[in-house]
Amino acid sequence: MKSPNSRIGRSAKTGQFVLTSARGEKISAVEGMTLSPRMVEILSQGVRRGLSGDERRSLIKEEIRKKK
Repeated sequence: MKSPNSRIGRSAKTGQFVLTSARGEKISAVEGMTLSPRMVEILSQGVRRGLSGDERRSLIKEEIRKKK
């Protein structure tokens, strides 16, 4: 039996499902995927700065370009 807290939320504006980072981690764990320490640091920087989704994606792209 599912717990009442296991429901996936929907956006009030668009009605689309909202995939949180915690939910994404659980899905990835089932697939056997984990984040690298470098990516964990990049994502935590975005959270600490309070960046929006678009800003976090830009940060990730910027950091990936730096590595080359």
